[in-house]
Amino acid sequence: MTESTQAVSAAAERYLLLADISGYTAFMASVEREHGVDFSIGIPAGFAVLGELLDAVVEGVQPDFAVAKLEGDAVFAVAPAPSLDGQGGAVLGRLNMLYQAFHARRDEARGARDHVCTACPVVANLDLKMVLHRGQAVRQAVGSQTELLGPAVNVVHRLLKNSVQARLGYRPYLFLSDAAAAGLDLAGVGAAHHEEYPDVGPIDGRVVELGGN
Repeated sequence: MTESTQAVSAAAERYLLLADISGYTAFMASVEREHGVDFSIGIPAGFAVLGELLDAVVEGVQPDFAVAKLEGDAVFAVAPAPSLDGQGGAVLGRLNMLYQAFHARRDEARGARDHVCTACPVVANLDLKMVLHRGQAVRQAVGSQTELLGPAVNVVHRLLKNSVQARLGYRPYLFLSDAAAAGLDLAGVGAAHHEEYPDVGPIDGRVVELGGN
């Protein structure tokens, strides 16, 4: 469910979700090597592939979360805490469905024959990682736009830079901070995981592998 205008403008407890396409930088480098940076004759099909994958993520987070913004290869989404508190099973189910939709579109793109080039096989290396945190955030006008601000916003963005894959070997995964896991009644799911950040300090949480891989 989406946030109302009144709720969005007030400081409140929220669930903050970042869904990030891993492998994006390597894929874009492959597209650039194949097609160059002059797009005057048209946009490379690789960009359409990424657009379709981002569409799958945007569609998949709704209606539980409202999309706050696109951040390059990531979708930043938000939900009022009371709307999801205690609903961990349903949230995990939706995020697993999101991953399945992402996986299906990635496989369709990999098998397509209308944009075959040396860059296109790299699409098979694209995957999805998600981080979810619960904390207070507020919307504030910044120029002509509104932005979500607050310590919780900083934390969820830091969580994308983590040691999950190095430590657990997971590629598609959901990293829940302890605050999110507790709010969703998911304190016992997955594997315990700890991160340390110079600016936001230690963060403990749970890691759930997506897709059953």
